[in-house]
Amino acid sequence: MKSTVTMPESWKRVIEVEAPREELDKLFEQKLNEIRKELSLPGFRPGKVPSPLIKQRYGESIRAEAIEEMVQKIFKEICTEKNIVPVSRGVVKDFKDEEGKQLSFCIETEIDPEIEIKGYQKLKIKVSPKKIKESDIDVAVKSLQERMAEFKDVDRPTKKGDYVRLEYQKVVVEGQERTDVRNPDYPVELGAEHRIKDFDKGLIGHNVGEIVDISMKFPKDYAEKEVAGKSGEFTIKITSVQEKILPEVSTFLKKIGDFENEEALRAKLGKQLEDEALYQAKTDAQNKAIETLIKENDFDVPPSRIETFIDYVMEQAASERPKGQPLPSREEFTRQYREVAERTIKKQRILDYIAEKESIKATQEEVDAEIKKMADQYQQPFESLKQSLRQNGTTLRIREELKDQKTLDFLIDALPAVAEK
Repeated sequence: MKSTVTMPESWKRVIEVEAPREELDKLFEQKLNEIRKELSLPGFRPGKVPSPLIKQRYGESIRAEAIEEMVQKIFKEICTEKNIVPVSRGVVKDFKDEEGKQLSFCIETEIDPEIEIKGYQKLKIKVSPKKIKESDIDVAVKSLQERMAEFKDVDRPTKKGDYVRLEYQKVVVEGQERTDVRNPDYPVELGAEHRIKDFDKGLIGHNVGEIVDISMKFPKDYAEKEVAGKSGEFTIKITSVQEKILPEVSTFLKKIGDFENEEALRAKLGKQLEDEALYQAKTDAQNKAIETLIKENDFDVPPSRIETFIDYVMEQAASERPKGQPLPSREEFTRQYREVAERTIKKQRILDYIAEKESIKATQEEVDAEIKKMADQYQQPFESLKQSLRQNGTTLRIREELKDQKTLDFLIDALPAVAEK
């Protein structure tokens, strides 16, 4: 057998093969005999069907099976010999099976091209978390108050900040009455951000049960494109008016945790905000490091890697989409996720390269610590969870994720920079 390997692309290998016909003929006869032992046809005892009859009826499919088996065997042998690690199935082309001649064919496959990542030791990217101010803690406290808020019916004219339930009596857009407009399923906050000011202004100063006429113009960037920029006439009945009452912080301290006073709560919120700011700063720095390395170390991604990524995204979308909702076409998924796929694959190859060069790996203690967190979260015994995760392969995934995280941390300065005041 003779073979040559060419590289038309960094990610592509074309293997041209010449193989003895005798090898295929021998495999064909072997498969023929195997079938003959099991085959039963009318007029013949099992195992006694003549070979010429078997060839006449099944010879073509038997030979096709023999060709497939032989080609795959040759492909595997050449890949081992030439240190080719395929990332896609070999595609057979130009197969020639001519009487009296050697078999000839070529196999095309894809590989991850060799890469060399330079400059990762001198990125000098610092982690600069935002400095948490008292005003940030004020916002966090206000958010808790909003979550604990109560809504109370009021018997007075509406004002900004009230929550109002509406019932559309009539809707006219550009002189045409609309009968397909649904009443809101929830109360609307008058004057809230992103509301249409003229619409809410027309509702202020009215009582429950009143019917109000409002004239307005939809913004040009209105979400419903069909009415964007057009004039509208509304006849609306106000069915309820509520005001939101924010509780005093002291009234819910024990509901959300064991806090002695508001100062203790603020201290806890401040620490949480600092942790979040540090996490975000580290993430931003790591992303910047990866983007820099991708830009400065150009390399190709095999098309099959991208196709596999898009297959995965489609499978996830199909499993999560609401019942009856159509799934976008593959072309749409490809347009939307191709760049994401390429970046994700390049990121992983860069991390793998650096981890190998710098001998970065997750220790057993680090893996156990991660499993301990999971055990505490799900209230399971550590040892039984560890055994279960080892059996289903999750431990390997945890180990890889920890290795990737340690590599990302390696790329940025370990200590956060002092944020500017």
